[in-house]
Amino acid sequence: MRFLETCGRHWYQLHIEAQSELEQLKRRYERLSLLYHVGNVIHSTLDAQEALQLIVNEAVRVMRATSGSVVLINPTTDFLEIQAAKGLPANAADLKLRVGEGITGWVARVGKPARVGDVTRDPRYIMLQRGVRSELAVPLEVNGEVRGVLNVDSDAANAFSADDQELLEALAVQAARVIHNTWLYEQLRLKARLFEALANVSRIINSTLNLDDALKVVTA
Repeated sequence: MRFLETCGRHWYQLHIEAQSELEQLKRRYERLSLLYHVGNVIHSTLDAQEALQLIVNEAVRVMRATSGSVVLINPTTDFLEIQAAKGLPANAADLKLRVGEGITGWVARVGKPARVGDVTRDPRYIMLQRGVRSELAVPLEVNGEVRGVLNVDSDAANAFSADDQELLEALAVQAARVIHNTWLYEQLRLKARLFEALANVSRIINSTLNLDDALKVVTA
């Protein structure tokens, strides 16, 4: 009888462990599928806003978060500016935080992730909306420099796990690629406009013998 009871407990424990491993595999598969999907969208669109919004939407969905955002550092003002968001109040963009302010600002300054299980106990936290209990934020690095933060919040305490942090860091890599490609595209666009302007100036100067007219074109 005791032997049967021991065998029963053993098989039950094996069943529980197998179920746990299966759940872990399912979560890993879901996350890999998410990264694959996000990567495909990023490479299929030139719309940076669309790609960043997708990353925020998927991060909030998969992590069962209440809200999320992508913020970039404005190099001129040193303010954090929201580029894409989900679940935040309509006036969220009006809140201006500098690098170093709030949990998001701290991540932007030190370049390290922050996983806070209870924001009410963290002196760094600055309230953007009521009801938030936990926060997870990871840096966005472009060419080795922190240029922003990918952030999710939850109204539940201790809502985010180490696995969630790992996934958000992977999504941050995708977001950083979007930002980098956007900046490259903008630089190329400005160079193209410059070359076009120089070509127009050269053409007009070569077609006129009037110095005043040529100088006006150059000034314009």
